[in-house]
Amino acid sequence: MDTPTTANAQVTSSGKTVNLTVQKSAHTTMPIVELTEQRTQIFRCQEQAVQRFYADYQSGAYTGAILGGDTDSLFYLTQRQSQFVETRKLKIAYNLNARDTAGLDQLQVLFNHLHVVDDLLLAVTSRMPAQRPVGWQLVSLGQNLLNLPTTTPFRIAGEARGVEQSLASTILQFFGVACYSVDKGYFIGHVLGYLFCCYYFAHLGIGYGVTPLKESIAKDYPYQSVNVPELVRLLQQTDETLKAQVYQLAIYAAQISEYAIDKRIEKMLITEVNSFNKQDLRDELAQYVQYSDDEISALFQPLKPLK
Repeated sequence: MDTPTTANAQVTSSGKTVNLTVQKSAHTTMPIVELTEQRTQIFRCQEQAVQRFYADYQSGAYTGAILGGDTDSLFYLTQRQSQFVETRKLKIAYNLNARDTAGLDQLQVLFNHLHVVDDLLLAVTSRMPAQRPVGWQLVSLGQNLLNLPTTTPFRIAGEARGVEQSLASTILQFFGVACYSVDKGYFIGHVLGYLFCCYYFAHLGIGYGVTPLKESIAKDYPYQSVNVPELVRLLQQTDETLKAQVYQLAIYAAQISEYAIDKRIEKMLITEVNSFNKQDLRDELAQYVQYSDDEISALFQPLKPLK
């Protein structure tokens, strides 16, 4: 028989912490009702964060000239940069970049201009038409590549994420509510959120699936499940300028994502593995066996894979 254990999960949003106490067994099974409650808590936290954003905007808390005209500058994302997982991962990458081969300065430029993303987000949300929420299930390599807020249990302790702990998930909460449970993500909201996820995953060049959500996943968060023809019609009714701006938001977030930085760290690993001239060492080894000078270079040639 499994012995239940108690775990505390934290859902955070701009200084607010919600403690969720959940029971999980040795096999990390989770009753549906408890998962539903966790998702509901996360969704409410996201909603409250966005509501505070609009309350501050309407009260004039965010101001400044951008883009021309009478548009106000909102630095919601820029102000939260220090709490993003991407920022922490970039610092790690800089510490590892001893040979300066990962192109991190380009990423730093993008991090220094997050106000551009703030501007785009304002432009999109100010023109986003009302729409009944649609539910989606997000799958990408079995990983939380959007760094959405997570429910317990976790496969790995380091996978835990709170609300507004990544650029991508913070942008996405302006289109709806989202979370990650075990091995897949869930999103309920505007079709622009669907587009954001598709553009984001595609820019990273990874396999992904964004499919209509069928089952209920959270209390008090109803949604419609659309089929392919209905989705096509929704997208046909979406303003092309909005689509283009959502695309720009998505690829900016993807370009500085934790996944993208990890790929640059992997490049450092390859550089360290291959930090010397292998051909010279092969030739030197061939000379030790007193092989013909004319054929030294061929003696220790790497094997080619069989076709």
